[in-house]
Amino acid sequence: MTIHEMEGRVIKMAYARPKKMKIPPPSSQPKPITFNLYVENLPYEARSKDLKELFDSEDYNVVTAEIVFQNNLRRSTYGFVGFKTKTEAEAALSASHRKLLMGRRIRVACGKQFVKVPKTESLELGDKSTELNSSVEEVNTVVKCQ
Repeated sequence: MTIHEMEGRVIKMAYARPKKMKIPPPSSQPKPITFNLYVENLPYEARSKDLKELFDSEDYNVVTAEIVFQNNLRRSTYGFVGFKTKTEAEAALSASHRKLLMGRRIRVACGKQFVKVPKTESLELGDKSTELNSSVEEVNTVVKCQ
């Protein structure tokens, strides 16, 4: 520290201390890769747990179930269901399409983002599987996602 006197006033000068490096918090568990299905024509009173129970009843490994809500709850008639493997998602797609849920016949299709990879991995690996893909093939009642 340097001390100077200028016009009767004492001026103290010191160099700035370097900032402490912040240690980033340990990252939580990496998000698993999920295979998403788009479910529409849901009943207005349906909730995420109802959607999860519908697909769990068929013995599929449901990772996530989500119903999209907007400002008007009466307009929320679609949602997404995520599966751990592609084969489970395709099997659930073919088995659950046109099935009844609370009195309404639901429609199931591959989500636009069928394979959901955590963003950091997809950028590092140059993975193109997160691109939008809305095509669905239906051959002899077996539905496959591209």
